[in-house]
Amino acid sequence: MTEEGETKPRGRPRSEQAHQRILEATSRLLSHTSYDSITVERIATEAEVGKQTIYRWWPNKASVVLEAILSGYADLQLAPMPDTGDLAADLHSWMRDMIAEGFRDERIAMARSLMAAGLEGLPSTEALLQQDQLWDSGPLVSRLRAAAERGEIAGETHLPAVASALTDPLIFHIMTGKPRTEQWGAGLVDVVLRGISPDPRVTDAHPQ
Repeated sequence: MTEEGETKPRGRPRSEQAHQRILEATSRLLSHTSYDSITVERIATEAEVGKQTIYRWWPNKASVVLEAILSGYADLQLAPMPDTGDLAADLHSWMRDMIAEGFRDERIAMARSLMAAGLEGLPSTEALLQQDQLWDSGPLVSRLRAAAERGEIAGETHLPAVASALTDPLIFHIMTGKPRTEQWGAGLVDVVLRGISPDPRVTDAHPQ
C-alpha cells in the first residue's frame, strides 16, 4: 500500500517497444505461415522477447493475434477485393472466393479462437473494438466507397452497414462450421445489391 492507501500496480510496466515488436512479429508470422502453426513460443522468438513477456499481457495466442488484427498490424483478408469497375461482378467474385477459403477447417478453427479471445474482454482489445474507424475501413468498405463515388450506390447509403450485411452472415456460418454454397453467397450478394441500387427498377443483380 502507498502512503495514500492506494495499491501499487504489480509487475513491471508494459514496455511499449516490446509490445509493438510482438504485434509486428505476429503480423509477419501470419503473412507466411498458417494460424495453426503459430505458437506463443514462435511469436516470442520472432519478436526477440521472452515467452513470459507475452503471457504477462495476453493469456493465449488468439488474444495476441486478435489485437494484432484490430490494431492494424495484421491483415487477415481471406480473399482479395477486386475493382474492375463492375460492382456486382466484383462482389460476386469476392463472395465466391470467401466461401471457398473461409470454410476450410483451419479458418473455422481460427475464427472460433479469435471470437473466444474477443469474449475474454481484455482492456486492450475492448478499447480497439470500440473505435469507429475499425468498422469504417477495410477493402470491402473501400470498394463500396469507390462505387458510391461513381454513382453505383444510392445516396445516403451507410457503407459500413452494407459491409456488415455481406460479411456478418458469412462470419456466423464460418464460426458454426456449416459450409455455405456459392448459390447461397450469390443470393446474399443479390439481396444486398438490390437494397443499395440507385435504380429502384433493379430486381436481380446476379451476373449470368
